[in-house]
Amino acid sequence: MESVLRALRGQEGGFEREFIFVDDGSTDRSVEILRDLTRGWPDTRIAVQANLGPSGSTNAGCAMARLGWIKLIGSDDILAPFATELLLRRAEESGAGAIYSHQRFYRQAEEIAFDRAAAQGAPPRLLDAALGFVIRHNLSGTSGTLFQKRAFAAAGGCDPRVFAEDFSLCLRLARREKIALLDAVTCFGPGDEPGRIMTGRKNQLLHDYNAALYWFLRDNPDLPPRLKRLAFRRAAGRAWKWARREEGRGVASRYFWLNLWSYAPLGCDFTSAIGATMKAFALSRPVRAGYGLAAADE
Repeated sequence: MESVLRALRGQEGGFEREFIFVDDGSTDRSVEILRDLTRGWPDTRIAVQANLGPSGSTNAGCAMARLGWIKLIGSDDILAPFATELLLRRAEESGAGAIYSHQRFYRQAEEIAFDRAAAQGAPPRLLDAALGFVIRHNLSGTSGTLFQKRAFAAAGGCDPRVFAEDFSLCLRLARREKIALLDAVTCFGPGDEPGRIMTGRKNQLLHDYNAALYWFLRDNPDLPPRLKRLAFRRAAGRAWKWARREEGRGVASRYFWLNLWSYAPLGCDFTSAIGATMKAFALSRPVRAGYGLAAADE
């Protein structure tokens, strides 16, 4: 925690800042330790709430923000000293409501090394057809991002029905905002943390990609058919690859046939078809379905 906070407190730049921490139902001394380590920090608030998961805690923290931009950070990620200032500058240059950069992972602290010159020289790239890009490439992330508070609120924040927060947020933002990419590494996260969704709980990550698409299509029935088809194709492909590689399922598996159907989805209800893919990731390992998600919906 100390290294995470040290990097956060040491963010360069003359921009106005506030620090908001959300304790999402911890049962250890996290809040006490956090209060000790942030004592004397300016404009700092610590919210304590019952467990709502990453999506719910992100929404709660962002609702407390008073300034115009929101810089998220995962609880165990290390920001580059220049991360916030660079993302802010590039987002403003591009006119984007949200900007995404790269995150790398480390096993030893000595592996954390930022290339300041390369990052500072990277121009922002504003996405054409942002929503299609997000669906096709699973654009997501927490610590490598920056959002306008206005854009976050207008998009409805993270979908609380999905456990992981980042992909549902990106889908919602891309529906209505300009999205920029920055080809620069601005943060590192531990690569050997078994509880981390990105590296240690891959089935949860893939489940949540599909769950985010399911709820997004359900909430936006007016999406163009080509985007619905793309969403089904991506979701079905993920489910079949997981079932085949991790669960040893063959061509008799429903996920093989869903994947095959996604290439020529005649008569398809795309939302229901994506919903049918989600159990592939819970065949032998549990997943957190989300908060407020009725079992019948899966």
